[in-house]
Amino acid sequence: MDAQRLCNLSFFIFIVILTFVGVMGGARAQTDQSQTNQTSTTPAQIDYGKRFETAWRLVSERYWDSDGIADMWNEARLEYEPQALAAADDDAFYALLEDMYDLLDDNHSTFVPPVKVEEIRNKYGDLACLGVFSQTNIGSDTEEALKDGIEDGIEDGIEEKRLEHMPEYADELTYLGNVGYYLLPENIGYISLPDLATDFVASNLRSAVQALLAEGATAFILDIRDNGGGILVELFQSAGIFTRGFIFRMISNWTLPIPYPAFGRVETELPLAVLINDNVHSAAEGLAGAFKVTGRATLIGQTTAGNVETLVPFCFRDGSQAWIATGVLAPIRGATWEGRGVEPDIAVDPETALEVAIEYLQNELSE
Repeated sequence: MDAQRLCNLSFFIFIVILTFVGVMGGARAQTDQSQTNQTSTTPAQIDYGKRFETAWRLVSERYWDSDGIADMWNEARLEYEPQALAAADDDAFYALLEDMYDLLDDNHSTFVPPVKVEEIRNKYGDLACLGVFSQTNIGSDTEEALKDGIEDGIEDGIEEKRLEHMPEYADELTYLGNVGYYLLPENIGYISLPDLATDFVASNLRSAVQALLAEGATAFILDIRDNGGGILVELFQSAGIFTRGFIFRMISNWTLPIPYPAFGRVETELPLAVLINDNVHSAAEGLAGAFKVTGRATLIGQTTAGNVETLVPFCFRDGSQAWIATGVLAPIRGATWEGRGVEPDIAVDPETALEVAIEYLQNELSE
């Protein structure tokens, strides 16, 4: 009887040992499989994952209206992250980031692959990661890059549209870079300012003002109709030619509102009229708004586009860049111009704005 019990106990212990070994073997197999799955993640996927996270988080944390885009941007992550991790190569990875940034649809924010950064640098000058803003679509085809506001300055549409506003003076303009100027028969200095993006634009504007003063100008018309915007520092310097002090503030979700001053020495305090229309964007709207805030000029024409996001390029170690609208411009007091634009003091058809400005300034000078 004792022998039988011992046999049964031995059999029971044997079954327990087998069961334990089986369980541990299964757990080890699952662990080995998990480790196999983890090691199947390639270095490229890990690298794409880190870069994707940075590109996505920059918008999540730095975009001026991060709360407003939060749901959309979280959905974008769910859609694009798996595709980014599975990208066949860098070109496919960058294309996905371009597409994802295009979802912001603000005419500013865009992702720029390394190859496009180089091409744009060769064509438009050095694109150091500084605070700039303009109406751009760099993330689309390279030939469309910077089209809205700065593409080749005047010859590809911008100046052609401006000349339609002043055909009687088309052959009279003297050009300094993209800045054209002419002393009208009424001794009013007319200046065409098609962008704030090309090299030395503020310096050329200052030189144009000086030349017109030397010719005997008694008032000025600054024509920024169809101006697509440009570089923030050019805006500050251009404003400083005509006015001084704080000209507007920048609003973002990650810093207190920042007031910005005009830069440089004021060249003239003579009466000034500024021509605007609904195709004035970005930095050019900031310039018009600055004159309105300070009361320095009378704005004549249409309400501007309401597209005043400030654009900051963030550089990646792989050579790519993320250009993100990190803020919006606003008067020193009051609501931002984003979505509503800068309103004219005298609302007229932009095609007649020059004629109205001449008459207005003549009246001002006669008083």
